[in-house]
Amino acid sequence: MSSWRARFEYIVAGSALTVIAVMVTWWALLARRLVGETVRLQQQLHLATTGEPIDLTEQAARLNFMVTTEFVAVAVALCSAVAALFYVARQRKLAQVRLTRLLQFTSHELKTPIAGVRALLQTLELGAVPLERQREFLKRGLQEVDRLDHLAETILTWQRSVTSDGNLSLTAHDARTLVGQVLEHRSTTGVSETVAITQLPDARVRADLDAFRVILENLLDNARKYGGGHTELTGALTANTWELSVRDGGEGFPSEQAERLFDPFTRHEHDGMTHGSGLGLYISRQLALRMKGELKAHSEGPGRGAVFTFSLPLVDEVPARG
Repeated sequence: MSSWRARFEYIVAGSALTVIAVMVTWWALLARRLVGETVRLQQQLHLATTGEPIDLTEQAARLNFMVTTEFVAVAVALCSAVAALFYVARQRKLAQVRLTRLLQFTSHELKTPIAGVRALLQTLELGAVPLERQREFLKRGLQEVDRLDHLAETILTWQRSVTSDGNLSLTAHDARTLVGQVLEHRSTTGVSETVAITQLPDARVRADLDAFRVILENLLDNARKYGGGHTELTGALTANTWELSVRDGGEGFPSEQAERLFDPFTRHEHDGMTHGSGLGLYISRQLALRMKGELKAHSEGPGRGAVFTFSLPLVDEVPARG
């Protein structure tokens, strides 16, 4: 049904352009014919009144050129209007589809941790958990709550960035401090992962705190799920940007599929299961772009790991390399 609707939209747009082309061509031919008749009448009238012929070829050429250019301009304007309306309609439909998918996937992602917290609380309420294991159950519940918090923060930060009145708060921050805060938060919430920092140069970057956290959290979550249990952070400085590379030793991907990873609702299959909502990398790139930065993906091929490089603009001059 959706493919038929898509074809129908193209058929309607093509029909509209065809009708415009036919009408403009017909009116242009009619106008040129009227110009020719008008010139002939002027020649006949001049001959009848003066007895001498007159050459109006240049005048006829100017009139025909004027008619042709005017009708070409009208045709271009009408075709541009149809194309713009078609593009706007397609974008609105695409936005509606994405919103529907966002609600579906968000509902799915919310159900899992909510169900886990409910099961833990019900088990504790029944008193079926020995005292020595209650702390373990409470820790699991806090992890599920943190998962809910991260999902809500991701969606709210992205929504704040895409609305017309929801600009990000870009202020100067120490890059090392930002990374350290995210890693400390993940360690205190019980995220099980191994992160090694090879180098992290000093830099003052312009960033939004919430957006930075969402991006790095998503990249670390992605590396934890598909990276084979070990993640490496590497910082670097260029002429006017600070870069942070998140490297893992997991499955990787074909190099030609790098850009597809940032498409919304693109979900990865791992160990026979489909993980995530397909929004993490898409939202992360949008937030990076809103902060005048960039987010890129690279892999040397399947089975050779992946590298996600997140860059932000420096505040002032390039600082001393750490």
